[in-house]
Amino acid sequence: MRLRTSRHIDVPHTITRFRHAYPNVDALFNAFDFGHAALYEAELRHPLELTRVVDTVLYQKVTTRVLAHPSHVTLDEHAIAPGYTTLAPELVATFEWAHMLHRQLYDILADPRMSDAERDVQVADEMRYYCARRDLALSRVPKSMTLMEGQPFSLTARKEAPAYNALIWSYHWLQMAIYEVLLAAPMGTERDALMHRSLAAFWAMGATRGQLPSVMPMSPAIAPRFTERYPEAAAVFDNLHALHDVTGDILASPLVLQSDKRPALLKALTHYQDDVTAATSRDEWKAMARAMDATKMGGVVTPISSP
Repeated sequence: MRLRTSRHIDVPHTITRFRHAYPNVDALFNAFDFGHAALYEAELRHPLELTRVVDTVLYQKVTTRVLAHPSHVTLDEHAIAPGYTTLAPELVATFEWAHMLHRQLYDILADPRMSDAERDVQVADEMRYYCARRDLALSRVPKSMTLMEGQPFSLTARKEAPAYNALIWSYHWLQMAIYEVLLAAPMGTERDALMHRSLAAFWAMGATRGQLPSVMPMSPAIAPRFTERYPEAAAVFDNLHALHDVTGDILASPLVLQSDKRPALLKALTHYQDDVTAATSRDEWKAMARAMDATKMGGVVTPISSP
């Protein structure tokens, strides 16, 4: 796997076990990248028409074409969203670095040759590698929801384009649910069946807008096994998903002038990279996720049989 910003970021070789085992799921990640980039470009270009452009036209395109026929080739986000990627290339690179971590960890957890102890060592190595890029890595410290929902521009995207915002949350649900599948079921038939069931749940969410998540999926609720075993990685991914929401709100909000959008995006990026801003404890983070109700996030993946 190569990071799309590989011109300036060195990425280690990976075994691509997950891609070989679940190629259709892996392709969905490319569709998710398209969905995020297309949203940000639409928000930047059509801030006064989000309900029509995003919740109607783009939603239809993504659900009936992009997700239904995902590309197995990594997409060029600049071709999809030239305005957004030019406005904040630092943010684009940060998202890609975290998405690379997703794929690396999927590969490790899907590798049948590793023992649990070896897997833990590999995950720790990947986390060290990820965090070594201080200019790109997101914080391993959980953040309070006020950072995402308590600012003047907050909630703009979900108010103006609620269906598409919830569709994005379904992406985040599946990304975290996959970790639970890989840890909850042994390799082979049972894991494949659980992966199939999780995919079916994902497709059911998008089939009816009312089935989509109504709150942002959080790792402690959706992937409790993964969160307990790899809490730093889980916190990174929650920060990643929250930053995705904040990015959409900044780009969509009329309260943030066009000339102020880049500074606002970079400020948000800094807040999600440092270990101080809106920091919360792991216990508070887990309690917050439980209080938000996993069923509203898409539900929890459970093993088909007892482990």
